[in-house]
Amino acid sequence: MGIRARISVAAVLATLSLPLVPAVVAHAQSIKTEELDAPKAFAPGIDIADELAADAWAGTSAARAVRLLEAMPADTDHPVVRDMLRRVVLSGLVPPQGAADAFERSRIAAARDLANPDEYARFAARNPAARDPRLRAEAHITQGDLAAACDISDTVQRGRGETFWVRLRAGCHTLRGETSSADLARDILRDRGEETELVIPDPPSGFWAEALAQDAVGLDAMMTALALGPDGQDGGSVQSADDGLAGNDPALRPTPLFPAADPDPAPLYDLTDAIADRSEIGTARLFVLGRDGNARAAAAFVRRAEADGLNPYAVLPRIPAVLDPAGMVAADLPLFARYAVISRDIDLIRSLFESADDVRAKERLALASDALGGGFIGRPLGDGLDAALSDGRDGAVKDVMLALALGADLTEPVETRLREAGMAAGEGAPVLDWVAVDHAVDRAAKAESLLRLADILNDAGTGDEAALYRVLRSLREAGFADTAGQLAAFEYLRGLGGA
Repeated sequence: MGIRARISVAAVLATLSLPLVPAVVAHAQSIKTEELDAPKAFAPGIDIADELAADAWAGTSAARAVRLLEAMPADTDHPVVRDMLRRVVLSGLVPPQGAADAFERSRIAAARDLANPDEYARFAARNPAARDPRLRAEAHITQGDLAAACDISDTVQRGRGETFWVRLRAGCHTLRGETSSADLARDILRDRGEETELVIPDPPSGFWAEALAQDAVGLDAMMTALALGPDGQDGGSVQSADDGLAGNDPALRPTPLFPAADPDPAPLYDLTDAIADRSEIGTARLFVLGRDGNARAAAAFVRRAEADGLNPYAVLPRIPAVLDPAGMVAADLPLFARYAVISRDIDLIRSLFESADDVRAKERLALASDALGGGFIGRPLGDGLDAALSDGRDGAVKDVMLALALGADLTEPVETRLREAGMAAGEGAPVLDWVAVDHAVDRAAKAESLLRLADILNDAGTGDEAALYRVLRSLREAGFADTAGQLAAFEYLRGLGGA
């Protein structure tokens, strides 16, 4: 079977975990900014990969931190950008100077957007403010559960006349068919010049919401049962000659007297049929086949989830499988290679490299591996990239800018070709944004630096080579060489194609 690579539940990336359904980022209510009180001693976080040092907010004022948290692009679909935001929000940090309720509320609201349900439950347990009635009500509203928010509203006495609670009560009265009470509450809001309607997003529902809300054991049990079909029969299975005697229970099947040293059992279901079946049964069968080691089935399951709006790199590790690298290359190299970058699994990238035959794919994987390992630092730009510039190869300018940002030498021929390619006056982000980044880096304001750079990257996009170069350089200068390498590696893999 060759080198094998594990993708298991234990390898779930905390840095990239998403809400189990597409997150609703816009809050139903804006965050109320209050006057600053005495600083808090510590803002507890949860265990995540690459959490920031406790003093990461040093050098940033509380007011600026609140503004950055409220403006952060929590709806970004770039996994490395999302990781940057999660490191700021979910790490346990000493709050910025002068932080009080406004900072705490902004941080908790950001955690709701960036953490998955299990993570947020742990986060809330460690942060008493997250159990504040208003924050709890806002959390339910964000998830589309108005009834649960109304249950909290019914118990509130202190501050009951605040606009938030009046607007929520108007929605609750409407939900319960209490028209006159709802009209009265809205009249109060109109008299104050406030918005009268409560925005309630659609609640999570459907197959994926139910499936991915399960823990590892529950997900496996759900998919195994669903794959059998409505009557509990695996009508699409590939059956052995013993099935007529033993039925569908593997525990009842006869055991060979002389089993093979490395048995390779027949698959439970036909892969082609499972891929063609767009129903929940077909999707469950893809999970089962993937769990049993079929890389093509695992990839098809993940891509099906992605088509329904989920993050593929958060879904993939939910399949407790041991997959052969050659199978991963044949099934969906871009998916598995990018997962390796996100999980910073250089061994998996090497295994994929050794299993790949396509020269360009091997080149992309090698560049990604170098970037993750701090490649290019202090050594000349690779001959391949220099030649790519000379040939005018697609993406060559971006490749070179990534290499330069990671520390490659800017040779005279390379500089000349970059100028000819129009890189002397890149547009990028507004100058003021870069000034703010430079000052944050100079002040060693690490949390602020990550938030500002994530925002620039989200706005400018990774197709802007000049902006991407500045982001990578700034990340390294701010002490985040690991994130710079990860981002560069992910961008190198865009040359593989795919999503």
